[in-house]
Amino acid sequence: MKKVLTIATLLAASVFSVQASASSMECYVDTQAYDQYTPNRCMALIYGQNKATAVFRVIGNGSAIDSVIWSNAAQSCGTSGTSCSFEIRSFKPYKAEATILYTNGSWSKVSAIASFEDGR
Repeated sequence: MKKVLTIATLLAASVFSVQASASSMECYVDTQAYDQYTPNRCMALIYGQNKATAVFRVIGNGSAIDSVIWSNAAQSCGTSGTSCSFEIRSFKPYKAEATILYTNGSWSKVSAIASFEDGR
């Protein structure tokens, strides 16, 4: 019984350690305030504006990142590194996706959605 509990504990610990080091994407919509990255989705209210800049960054899983391939709404960033920014319009969600290629040969795919409203 002791062996079963030990194995179960080790398996549970490994699951939590994998989740803690999973890849992710964060973003913010640039405003006049001190903007902070938020995971998976970012929103803002910018009165009187119909365009804003969305900023995205990828967070690796702890392994060294070799390159990032941006796609979907972030396609214009190509392989520009771990961050990407582009102009968005109000009342429309923009989904940025990225494939992260690691130096050890592994990869992961992440995404985030940015949007904003103009206060109408």
